[in-house]
Amino acid sequence: MSTIKDVAKLAGVSPSTVSRVLSGSGPSAASERTKEKIWEAVRRTGYQANETARKLRKTAPEAGEPEQTIDCILARELDAFIDPFLYSLRRNMEEDLFKNGYRLRAQFGISDMERYLSDDCRRDAAIILGRVDMQSLKIIKNNYRHLIYTGLQDLDLGIDSVICRGYDAISTAIDYLTGLGHRRICYLGETKNEERYTAYVDKCRELGLGFDKSLVVDVPFTPSDSYNGLKKAVEAGLDCTAIICANDASALGVMKLLKEKRIAIPTAMSVIGVNDMENTRFLEPMLTTLSVHTAEMGGHVVRLLIDRIKKRHFTPVKLYIPSHLIIRDSCAPPL
Repeated sequence: MSTIKDVAKLAGVSPSTVSRVLSGSGPSAASERTKEKIWEAVRRTGYQANETARKLRKTAPEAGEPEQTIDCILARELDAFIDPFLYSLRRNMEEDLFKNGYRLRAQFGISDMERYLSDDCRRDAAIILGRVDMQSLKIIKNNYRHLIYTGLQDLDLGIDSVICRGYDAISTAIDYLTGLGHRRICYLGETKNEERYTAYVDKCRELGLGFDKSLVVDVPFTPSDSYNGLKKAVEAGLDCTAIICANDASALGVMKLLKEKRIAIPTAMSVIGVNDMENTRFLEPMLTTLSVHTAEMGGHVVRLLIDRIKKRHFTPVKLYIPSHLIIRDSCAPPL
């Protein structure tokens, strides 16, 4: 059985640092990069908390119960870009699983399923992060006894789900911008099978803004794609006073492009995002955004999954966690 020293050696840190991170001693326990190295070492070594600590936890596996391993399947893959929202959500779930005596065995993307699920063994449980298509879901269901989905899409998957509705977040963003007086509002983000885009279209029509295709910048949810997509739109004559970014990562690219074009934020252009990434608080100006509570979402995912494993519920449960508006400095009434 592996020890904290084994984890520390593989991660290249001291055992005390490993102990602080695994005990959840707060954000100052280590840098994000160090935490990632430690959790990767935990997965690779199969390290678990000692038995005495596990027995003190009410939800830990019961005596004689076989060890349960959990896989994390990233349904949204954007080349080498790691979505900060999904990263934060996965990190919170991994910590909660560990504290409850369960182990996150592997994490992989949809494109790697064939490699990870190559044998005929049916696995214990998996958490699906992000929008998943029905073909992939069918394969996943055939390989796992217990499943749970979490993300911003309100999908009808027939499995337990913890959702913060992206639809509601965008609706709130438009209400806020129109309340400031904006009428020509750009949507920047993905559009295909995306509830955030559907909300944009629905809300614009509901509020009598109409729907203008020229106000839609259809790009993947990454800073670089957002930067390049908005650059083309601006150079083609984009006519708007506000931009809704479907996530905060996109807002990073948007704000960089606007500054390069000397389009002042928020006096000449208001910008609003979704997720409330930590680094958005350090932008200039600070980003107004819709906060998505990844710690709370992750905690509910873990509790529901453990209840499912322990056969405490059988009917698929769908739990909604609301977002809320964080007003900072990147939005203002139009000139």
